[in-house]
Amino acid sequence: MGAILTAIKRGFGVAAKNLGLVLILIVFNMIGSLVSMPFAVMPGQTPTPQMTASALIFSVIFILISIFFQGASLALVRDYVKAGVAKLSSFVSYGAKYYLRLFGLSLLIILIIGIAALVAGLLVAATAPLNNAIVTNIAIGAAVVIVSIVGLLYFVPLTLSPYSLICGELGVIAAMKDSLAVAKKPFSRVLWLLLLFVLLILIALGIGLVIGFVVGLLTAVMPAAAGRVVMAVVTSCINGYLGIVMTGSFMIFYLGLKEK
Repeated sequence: MGAILTAIKRGFGVAAKNLGLVLILIVFNMIGSLVSMPFAVMPGQTPTPQMTASALIFSVIFILISIFFQGASLALVRDYVKAGVAKLSSFVSYGAKYYLRLFGLSLLIILIIGIAALVAGLLVAATAPLNNAIVTNIAIGAAVVIVSIVGLLYFVPLTLSPYSLICGELGVIAAMKDSLAVAKKPFSRVLWLLLLFVLLILIALGIGLVIGFVVGLLTAVMPAAAGRVVMAVVTSCINGYLGIVMTGSFMIFYLGLKEK
């Protein structure tokens, strides 16, 4: 538990000492939020096919660009954690250097999740024509077990694979193997990794709720359009800052496990 709390504490320190990197992510998130506003569906509004298609295309483009920012951020955080210095001048070169490998890594992880979800879905679907509630419930339970096992054995440990890739300068498959080895030997590390993730999410939710409540009170007296812009800006600031906190925390946790 001490290692997890230390990782989180140092993660906040990484963000505080790299405000330039935080600012880059804030601007990126802000641009994405503001550009996506025309695609947002207002209450009571039915989205047209054109709106849905535009929103989908924008989402794909945003995700593809975000991989570039992910690679650059991971590499700069690695530099700071290991050497105490992160040069923002390396942002573009780092983003380009790791882009294809992180893209391939993302595709493989999505494939693993997709296969597990497909197997679970087919298991439930196969029992539907029987119209037997007991059999269906058993199938649903089995599906939940399958997804849970895959999650603990693969998805949770593989959350460290980007850190393996960046810190070890590894290829996609090698990074996945390293991540699985580091996070699962012993298996209790998976539970610690899951706890780290849960604690960081709870911290993010707590900060978001407090700031969101205050901003909500302020935007309540504003025109709707202006309120949405303010909320988008504030949300981008929170996400940019906490993004580096989480990256720093996971980086420190990964390097700690690697040393052991």
